[in-house]
Amino acid sequence: MKITPVQKTLVGIRNITSNHKAAAFAQNTVCAIAVETTLKALGRPTFIYYDKNANGRSKKYAATKELLYQSFCLGLYLSFINPVKNAVYKGFSKRLAAKDPENKRKIDLFDAEQNKIKNAPKEQRKGLQKNFNHLLQTNKDLHFGKGVRELSSIGSTVFILALCAPILSQIILHPVMDLIFKNDKKNKQTPNTQAPTAIAQDAPQKTLANA
Repeated sequence: MKITPVQKTLVGIRNITSNHKAAAFAQNTVCAIAVETTLKALGRPTFIYYDKNANGRSKKYAATKELLYQSFCLGLYLSFINPVKNAVYKGFSKRLAAKDPENKRKIDLFDAEQNKIKNAPKEQRKGLQKNFNHLLQTNKDLHFGKGVRELSSIGSTVFILALCAPILSQIILHPVMDLIFKNDKKNKQTPNTQAPTAIAQDAPQKTLANA
């Protein structure tokens, strides 16, 4: 039986989607947000810049601002997500463990499995991670710890991108935009400063003509 290029492509897609690494990547909040922000940083400025119905100067300014903002968000997110996420996870874990001993047991079990992978030699981590992924599907006690970890990731993501990024971008990006479009602002202001002079020069001529 002859395999067509389309069938080869479908087989490749099936292999990727059924791979446990691809599944873990798709379910990871940090990876999903990083990919989404990267796509925004590439797609939004491109869409704005190639909009035929928009004004040339306006769309250039908007596209540059969007590129800088999304790139800034991505850099800020990747730089601070891990420390913020770990701090939030510790806070959530302590609070939930103090409420119920059963919560503490489940969180300790999840942390023990994570530390086992983290502290293992590099060549053993792949096998341990595969075994851990299997345990997540079979051992319901690990679901609680995973849920707390993902909740910490979501909360940290909201804190960084929805609260910190807009505030810091106002402080950092506005001076950068002013430097980039400094010449454009000068050119825009020059005709306005010269207009009153031209009117003043024309005024005596009109007065003489009326006389």
